Amino acid sequence: MNRIDRLFAILLQLQRRRRVRAQDLARLFEVSERTIYRDMYALGASGVPIVALPGAGYELVEGYYLPPLLFTPGEAGALSLSARMLIAHAGGRLGHDAEQALAKIAAVLPEPQRAEIEQLAATIQFFMPSVRFDLDDPRLAALQRAIQERRVVRLRYHSRSQGEQTVREVEPHSLTYSSGAWYLDGYCRLRAAMRGFRLDRIDDLAPLDERFEPHAPPRPAPAMIDVRVRFAPHVARWARERQHYAFVCEERAPGEDGVIMSYRVEALGELLPWLLGWGAGAEVLAPAELRAQIRAEAQRLAEILT
Repeated sequence: MNRIDRLFAILLQLQRRRRVRAQDLARLFEVSERTIYRDMYALGASGVPIVALPGAGYELVEGYYLPPLLFTPGEAGALSLSARMLIAHAGGRLGHDAEQALAKIAAVLPEPQRAEIEQLAATIQFFMPSVRFDLDDPRLAALQRAIQERRVVRLRYHSRSQGEQTVREVEPHSLTYSSGAWYLDGYCRLRAAMRGFRLDRIDDLAPLDERFEPHAPPRPAPAMIDVRVRFAPHVARWARERQHYAFVCEERAPGEDGVIMSYRVEALGELLPWLLGWGAGAEVLAPAELRAQIRAEAQRLAEILT
C-alpha cells in the first residue's frame, strides 16, 4: 500500500472507530509506529483536525467528516442496499470489493445515519441465487481484453436452436449480463452478421493475434413472432409472478375463461420450455406452428410414460 492510500485508510479508521492507537494502526498496515506518527503529522498538516491523547491514542475533532463523502439518508441507503445486493449476486473479487466499499460508506457516515442504515439492512435481506455471476471468470476476462484490444476470438459454440456445434471467428463488441447468464455480442464471420453468443454455450474460447477495425454492420431487425396464450383462471396469477421476458400485454378472455397473454419472440424455442411448465393450464391460440410443437412434445411425453 502506498502512502497516499495509507493516509486515506487511516482517516477512514479514525472516522469509523473515533479513537485509534498508533500501535494498532502500525499492526494493521504493517508499518512501524514511527511511520504512523509521521502519517498523523502529515494528516494534521493537511488540515485534518486530529487530537492526540497521551496514552490513549488519536481521534478526530467531533463533527469532522470528509466533505466529498457526505450523503443524504436516502443516498446512503441506496448505496448500502445496492452494495448488499451486489454482494449477494456476485462472486470473485467483485463481491469482496463491494464489501470493502460498504465498509468505507459506513465509516464516513455520521452516527445517526449509520444507525439508520444498519436498521434498514436488518429489515431487508437478499438471498444468494444458485448461480452467482463472477467477473473473475477466465472466459469473461479473456473476452474483456479482446474487446479492449480489438482482437478476433475463435469460438467453439453449441447452438441451442440448431442443436449443432460450430467453430466461429467473431469480432467481439460488448458483453451483457441478463437473466442469470452472460452474452457476447459481436460480428460473426461465419454468418456475416452480428450475433449474440451465450457464454455458457461456448465450449472453447481462444483470442487470436489478428486485430480488427471497429465497425458496426447494421443488424437487421429479426422477424418477430407474435404468440397468444390463454391461461386458465387457476394458473393466470402464478404465470404473472413468473412472467416470461417476452411478455407484451394481457387481455380478459371471453366469458370467465381465464386471461389471454401476448408475447413477441424471435424464435418459438424461446417460449416453448416455459409454456410446457404450465401443463394444460396454458393453451396456445397462435401461431399454429407453436401449437403443433407443443402437441408433438406432449405425444413424446405420453409415449415415454406409457
